[in-house]
Amino acid sequence: MTKKIFLGGLLIFCALLFNSCEPDHNRNCPDIFYNDLVITAISAPKIVPGSSKLSMILKVNENSSRFLPVSGLTTGNFKVYEQGSNDECANAISESEANKQFSPSPQKFRHNTMIVLDLSASVTSTALTQLKSSTISFINNIITTSGDDSYLVSIAWFDGEDKLNTLVDFTSNKSQLTNAVQNLSASISKDPSTDLYGAVIKSVDKAEQRLKDLQKESYISAYSIVVFTDGTDQAARYSKQVALDKVSKANSKISVFTIGLGTEIDKAVLTTIGKNGSVFPQNKNELEAKFIELARVVRGEANSYYLFEYCSPKRAGKVGLVLVVAYDAKKGTYTTTFDANGLTSNCY
Repeated sequence: MTKKIFLGGLLIFCALLFNSCEPDHNRNCPDIFYNDLVITAISAPKIVPGSSKLSMILKVNENSSRFLPVSGLTTGNFKVYEQGSNDECANAISESEANKQFSPSPQKFRHNTMIVLDLSASVTSTALTQLKSSTISFINNIITTSGDDSYLVSIAWFDGEDKLNTLVDFTSNKSQLTNAVQNLSASISKDPSTDLYGAVIKSVDKAEQRLKDLQKESYISAYSIVVFTDGTDQAARYSKQVALDKVSKANSKISVFTIGLGTEIDKAVLTTIGKNGSVFPQNKNELEAKFIELARVVRGEANSYYLFEYCSPKRAGKVGLVLVVAYDAKKGTYTTTFDANGLTSNCY
């Protein structure tokens, strides 16, 4: 999508919602619409009852082919504009009136990472030691503080059976995770074949269900799947297309990454499955470095979700909200509306 087309779409959107927020040289309205960054609302704006505070969860990505996550943002990276019934343009609101806050790892947010390990015979007989140390390094880079339930990790594994096995269910306890990995042995696998496509399909299904379960508990959540394999699908229970369709049609909150080791993998397939990122160590000695590299990407994905809150000075009418995020010479714009009728002076 070109910037010209994107801006045109935004202007139409603004005309419909705000009636007058399109740049008009006669009114000298500010040009505040950008598309270097993409800001997505994970939860719709909510008014805290009895106050003027608006709250929502936002995700920030670079507008690139891989939709790279943007982490590390602070309050200083964004600016709030409002357009009420008496405003010809969307105007920047006073810092003293807005009382804005932009913070990572919001309460009631859960980022879930499921590590899916290929434990077929080719792995357990030649690279199990390296895989165990690499997986532990991955865990240590995802969960930096044990017990922080904002970041939860589970470990699953597959071989040739039509089954996705759970080694450890979701937890923030690093000791539980690392102990389970350290105790892995070649005897855990009963079928030497590789049911890669089946594992991918079952992993996405499990992710979809967990997101639904967490939503019932009023959690806002996202999910990353990290699949490690050293080969191609040999079991042939499921087709490649079914697995690829499962990934491409998954909930937008589900990210999928792949790690492919050795010369027997199909890089094109793993790159398509790993729609959010893929790494390919040349040999088992490079495996740990690649696990750590991908862990940092996944951690960045988790940290690209933010709690945005601010207190509106408006007290009546339909209000257009424009949020501009600036980061590393890039900018992005998010627009929405809310009803200011009934807002009070309370801001807490």
